[in-house]
Amino acid sequence: MNSMWVSVGVVVGVVMVGAVGLPAVSANRQMPSTKPNILILLADDLGYGDLGCFGRQNISTPHIDAMASDGIRFTQWISAAPICTPSRAALQTGRLPRRFGMTANVLPWRVFDLPSQPGGFPSSETTVATMLKSAGYRTGLTGKWHLGVSTLGHFGEHLPLNHGYDDWLGLPFTNMRACAEGHESSQFCMLMANHTVVQQPTHMQNLTLELTDHAIRFINNSVAAEQPFFLLFAYVHVHTALFSSPMFTNVSRGGRFGDNLEELDWSVGQVLSTLTAHGIADNTLVLFTSDNGPYAEEGWDECGRTGGLAGSKGQTFEGGIRMPGIAMWPGVVPPGVVTDTLVSTLDIFPTALAIAGVPLPAGVIIDGRNMLPILRVPATTPTAHDWLWHYCGNNVTAGRHAGLKFHFATQRWTSAARPSPKCKQCCPYGPTSFNGTGGSMCDCASGDVDFHDPPLIFNMTADREERHPLTVSTFPGFAAAVAAAQDALAAHYVTVVGAKDQMHTLPDPLLQPCCNTPTILGVTERTCECDTFAEGKVYP
Repeated sequence: MNSMWVSVGVVVGVVMVGAVGLPAVSANRQMPSTKPNILILLADDLGYGDLGCFGRQNISTPHIDAMASDGIRFTQWISAAPICTPSRAALQTGRLPRRFGMTANVLPWRVFDLPSQPGGFPSSETTVATMLKSAGYRTGLTGKWHLGVSTLGHFGEHLPLNHGYDDWLGLPFTNMRACAEGHESSQFCMLMANHTVVQQPTHMQNLTLELTDHAIRFINNSVAAEQPFFLLFAYVHVHTALFSSPMFTNVSRGGRFGDNLEELDWSVGQVLSTLTAHGIADNTLVLFTSDNGPYAEEGWDECGRTGGLAGSKGQTFEGGIRMPGIAMWPGVVPPGVVTDTLVSTLDIFPTALAIAGVPLPAGVIIDGRNMLPILRVPATTPTAHDWLWHYCGNNVTAGRHAGLKFHFATQRWTSAARPSPKCKQCCPYGPTSFNGTGGSMCDCASGDVDFHDPPLIFNMTADREERHPLTVSTFPGFAAAVAAAQDALAAHYVTVVGAKDQMHTLPDPLLQPCCNTPTILGVTERTCECDTFAEGKVYP
């Protein structure tokens, strides 16, 4: 192990047929509760440059673009991790996932690779849903989870209902090539409603429609119950394998990827129209972002665009961690604002708690910062982050401070030595790549990176593409900045104590999520193939 690594123990737009109808209520109806609602719209593998409001010209995203026009567009929204499992864990907790064992250096362990692995989101961690539920909120999750399923002793231990959510419909695992539309595998692709497998394999073609119906129904039920709500809509778009409903097939100038993104945008429009129909848009904070950058190794036609940023998914270059970010809250968030103020997905947790009037949990390090002051006065409010650390797997490879980015290590792009038609600034020929056909990415072990001592320093205002590192001759404060960065990193590592490793867990066939199907004789058989999902039904 390279000595620079610090070792820490890891002990409405178009109306689609079948969509839930918008409620027939007065447009000026308000929720009786004075507590604001909170809606998080999380895309999957969306690049910084993929939305119209961020510069994409051949894909139509009018509903998301309208959010930016009606609110704040963040040009420096930084994900907590460059890959989905740790990024999503950070959103739930406001904490760097290294603190609770949800990181790893190399594939396949950097994410949960099989739904039958016993690792997952630790019961010792407190989610934003748990905190808001204690304050009287209804808490819902629509879409992708990918934070584990079961432990060796308890089926569903890691699932959302055991972490503060009242209602969930979605994928316990993730989308992947084995879920290619029309060829879905029952081993990897399943739809769950709470703790019940209701569709196995998942019918990917209809998935966005079903998830949109669920999100709308959750909002409708919250209004009917006269309760404030927290809803995380974790889209499966635009992760590969790409899929879309017939109405969004071969319609985009951006090809198959564009079809996927335009369906996501349609869904966003449906959900936002529901807020308007209920008269609660002015009492709802809506945040839109992505979990991490585009998956370049899947190929140019299959992935998003970074908008010229270096790197992509899995990397701590800006292309892997700088996300499109939008905030909308009429009457609170000023419209039409573009800000360079640094914020992070980590900030969702403390911001949601501040809005709900809930204190932060005691005795726990929260790495996120309350961005409510920025939302209210974006023009003059500075970032609340002193240092923002970027982990690649188990180690900090970069950090942000005062407009500068410090790279202590950078991932080695194998595409430089062995060019690939798939991508540039990427790693298309890794051990999980199927001979360069996708499924690989740049890893984070000491043999996968180049270490920098002193660290590379980039001015994030003048050089967001990370092309021109500062030097002693171009930056008079170089030596002092290096010393401050090294001291701050050492101080940070002191706060990261050992945690149980959740990622390096071997699958157990007995933990495979599986639906039970009654046979003709009334005997329940574990067939792992079913389609019993019924809209509106309450499942255990």
